[in-house]
Amino acid sequence: MSSNLTCRDRVQVMSASIAGVARSSAASRLDLTKLFAPRAIAVVGATDAANAIGGMPMRYLTEFGYAGKVYPVNPKRETLMGLTCYASLLDVPAGVDVVLVAVAAKFVPDIIRQCSAKNIPFAVVLSAGFHEAGPEGQLLEEDLLRALKGSGVRMVGPNCLGLLNVSEKVHNGFGAGLAEKNYHQGPVAMVTQSGGYGFTLIKNAHRAGAGFQYVASIGNSLDLNVLDFIEYFLESPDIKVVSAFVEGVDDGRRLVELGKRALEVGKPILIWKAGKTAAGQKAAASHTASLAASYALYQAAFREGGYVEVDDFEDFVDISRAFLASGKLPEGKRVGIVTGSGGAGVVASDRCEEAGLELPPLSQTSVYQLEGVLPEFAAIGNPVDISGQRTKDGSSVSNRAAEIVIADPGMDMLIVRSRQTTSSPAHAEAMADIRDKGGKPVFVAMGADEDYDSKAALDRRGVSWHLTVGRAAVAAAALADFAEKRRKHLDAKDPVRRGFEPGKVELPLGAGFMSEWDSRKVLDAYGIASSGTKHLSRAEVAKLAALDLKFPVAVKANSVNIPHKSEAGAIRLDVADIAAVKMAAADVIASARHYKPAAEIDGVIVQEMASGLEVIVGAVNDACFGPVVLFGLGGVFAEVMKDVTYRFAPIDKATARSMIEEIRGAKLLSGYRGQAKADLDALADIVSRLSWLVADQAERIDSIDINPIFVNGSRLSVADALVVLRDKSDGQA
Repeated sequence: MSSNLTCRDRVQVMSASIAGVARSSAASRLDLTKLFAPRAIAVVGATDAANAIGGMPMRYLTEFGYAGKVYPVNPKRETLMGLTCYASLLDVPAGVDVVLVAVAAKFVPDIIRQCSAKNIPFAVVLSAGFHEAGPEGQLLEEDLLRALKGSGVRMVGPNCLGLLNVSEKVHNGFGAGLAEKNYHQGPVAMVTQSGGYGFTLIKNAHRAGAGFQYVASIGNSLDLNVLDFIEYFLESPDIKVVSAFVEGVDDGRRLVELGKRALEVGKPILIWKAGKTAAGQKAAASHTASLAASYALYQAAFREGGYVEVDDFEDFVDISRAFLASGKLPEGKRVGIVTGSGGAGVVASDRCEEAGLELPPLSQTSVYQLEGVLPEFAAIGNPVDISGQRTKDGSSVSNRAAEIVIADPGMDMLIVRSRQTTSSPAHAEAMADIRDKGGKPVFVAMGADEDYDSKAALDRRGVSWHLTVGRAAVAAAALADFAEKRRKHLDAKDPVRRGFEPGKVELPLGAGFMSEWDSRKVLDAYGIASSGTKHLSRAEVAKLAALDLKFPVAVKANSVNIPHKSEAGAIRLDVADIAAVKMAAADVIASARHYKPAAEIDGVIVQEMASGLEVIVGAVNDACFGPVVLFGLGGVFAEVMKDVTYRFAPIDKATARSMIEEIRGAKLLSGYRGQAKADLDALADIVSRLSWLVADQAERIDSIDINPIFVNGSRLSVADALVVLRDKSDGQA
């Protein structure tokens, strides 16, 4: 059974071994084979009522071709649909692998105990009425958890629709999605947290010709969860594409690790993430915490691993078809296009660029070869436009052009949109031969009304076809992105190393803000220095005669109770001399007192004025993803522009450098329009050190802001710092 640790508990445990070995070895991976291919299934709550929850699976399992044994359990019947009916699960013969539970929620805990007594390894609980049903349901759920603990039974659900194994006709559940008798079969598996919507996706994809092997609706996921199924599918030799409809996970780090595993085994995880908005999230006091909204961290996990985000069934169909097509992954993002019309070429070019693909010019050799093949009015470029013309012998001009373009060393993939290619199965077969000879992925765009036999020929030969050039471009981009991530992952051999020895970090007891000066001392322990900054007590200010800082300076009240000093009017800028420092100190302390009379004010911070591009470096200890570091444009731009990127801490300097270079505003750091070029290595060093700080101190640190850092060439000035603590005893993250 899955651990009952909360998200926060997991993060606390994880923080002690964040840079440790991989989560599990092959020997310890969960085996769900008997769940999907059971020798025998017992249906508790079985009935012959056609529309009842216990009746639908009985019909599916007895009429759709399932070869295993079915044991109906219902104390009110002696026989059911021609089968012996058992009064209790304890009475069924040995050898049952899965119990399908379709009874009232109050009976489910005892059914699980009976499963344990019979050594039945799996239960699929269709029954609803647990925590979603209020206080009474919550009590039932607690009883169900007690029944599961130590039982040896793994449970799907409760409140799910069930499971499907297409090849073995295991329709083990209820509802319209499982009522489809003859789904197309293919090496694709899906796990869905929404049974109704997930099976709607499956049915739509089926109508579009996509095939599946396994589908799992997992409901409340009280035991087996979405990540368990993703892991099993990744290790299943009969699965090439994994897919998931996900509302949320409770172990973000495992999501990240599974993404890495997907890259290792070369299987994409097509993921549809529902609930992307931040509506309903609690407002956070620190910029970092508010920027690190839940979906942003999911996106970071998806970008880092072998995930491909989809948000409609068309994307699912097109991208899965592209990955299933035979042939190797592309070497890059360079696409050659062959079309039968200028308009199709323009649209294809737009869609490719929008998808992040490149359309390089053809080599001179390719241009020369095309001139010898194409008719007079064809346009030779990229795209190649054959203008709908044909050869005298009836062969496909588009196929001849495609053969030349795919052989061009400057192309990694080919998109073809021409009715000549799909006008007959023979021409479609010829395109498959061209693909095989070229050794590069080919995407054929063809209309819904085009020849069915040609589509069948492309399917048979494993050529990816799509209903529009735009959809072909989306599929090509997904393939190229996955290939690029996989190459980078397989080439990354060095483990994350700290590269420095941190000093001692002293953190006060209790939760809440640290003052700016105390926050700076925490940063300083990890080598993130606050140069050009001094802390002065009120007594020191009164006696101040000289200051070894360059004027002008900024003067700020230092208070654990006032994290954002500008809101309190507790900051003065461009202070010119010692007399002005004393006056400014009195002013900011008075403003702080007025803003919050009970505030504890620990003197002032005096800091050399700085200028340059403002960036933010921050960290947050997320409840599900654990320690996360972020980088982006800072100051007011941090929340207005939200030009930030994330990594899961800790990270090395090379990874930090890649973070810096991937924000939209990266050009501003490269000496754009005469500005001083930023010292990116020094900036990356700060990001890496901060990532280690939040990882090492995950038990206590909730979030950290260094916002802004002024970047002016090689000079990096930390203008403000804020550390937010959590109470060691509360287990929060």
